[in-house]
Amino acid sequence: MTCEQETTELAAYAMAALDPGETARVGRHVRACPGCAGEVDEIRTALAAVRLLPDEELLGDWSGKLAELREAAVRAALAEDPPVPRPR
Repeated sequence: MTCEQETTELAAYAMAALDPGETARVGRHVRACPGCAGEVDEIRTALAAVRLLPDEELLGDWSGKLAELREAAVRAALAEDPPVPRPR
């Protein structure tokens, strides 16, 4: 991302978790900023992938898995792999 838009705000926008005024403001920015538009698209792709997981994969005790998941997320971010295509 080449601008100063916060990733947490973009994630909230992608999840439709902002109030209407914030949604309009961030939406205008995302439409004008290719970097942030790409970030929102990546977040939406990740959310779509999570929604495809069976409930038993999402529920339960995650305490023993968090460190491994955090490490995998950091490695993926540092690798700068191309985004996963959106499910259609």
